[in-house]
Amino acid sequence: MPDNQKLQISEDGSHTLISEIFQVTYHSIHGAITESNVVFIDAGLNFLLKNNYSSISIFEMGFGTGLNALLTYIWAEKNQVNVDYHTIEAYPVSKDISDQLNYGEILGYQEILYQLHKCDWEIEINFSPYFSFCKYHQELENFDLKSKYDVVFFDAFSPASQPQLWETPILGKMYDILNYDGVLVSYCAQGAFKRNLKMVGFRVEAIPGPPGKREMTRAIKDLSKVKSAGITEEFTFDVVLESIIAGVDTIISGD
Repeated sequence: MPDNQKLQISEDGSHTLISEIFQVTYHSIHGAITESNVVFIDAGLNFLLKNNYSSISIFEMGFGTGLNALLTYIWAEKNQVNVDYHTIEAYPVSKDISDQLNYGEILGYQEILYQLHKCDWEIEINFSPYFSFCKYHQELENFDLKSKYDVVFFDAFSPASQPQLWETPILGKMYDILNYDGVLVSYCAQGAFKRNLKMVGFRVEAIPGPPGKREMTRAIKDLSKVKSAGITEEFTFDVVLESIIAGVDTIISGD
């Protein structure tokens, strides 16, 4: 089912969209570019950069307007970090709408934004020596995730709009596709969301959010947590779930 989106100007002058299906905006009305920079670039990419990552693989839940991908392209060029960016979208923005988005005009990369929307689905494209990109027109629930990533941009619509995407089965998938010490970042700071993240194995941090939000969430697939438990097998969501069912707090190899 296609989603008929409507343009709206947010408080920092950048566009967001209103989803007709879900009746929510794609970004904070307090500033679309501002929000994406705080949540995904600073809390995600800059966090990894401080930990000496020379290359970063990204999985984005919700390509949407392409804003996060555009900001990541700019970041990769500026920092000269190799980025491999995979993104999924169930309700693509129409060409009529994407052509009107003002991110390229504001940021100075209109052609890149145009190409992000124009390029074919499921084709890996090298936009520059530092940025490769592939997008998938699928629902996350039915998407076969095989690669491993350093960061997940979890940018689904709100838990009230898409509750199934914020439950443990999907969050367990996100845990499994992350490399150890990888991070999931989200604008959402809802208590149930953070509890679900902890349930599937993440260490969860509540950190300052963008304008209009006191907090946001960063979840880490913590290698030190795994080592301290003496785990030698792959620590997946299924292993976590088995430990809960068995009524144990940690998983000891060989027991």
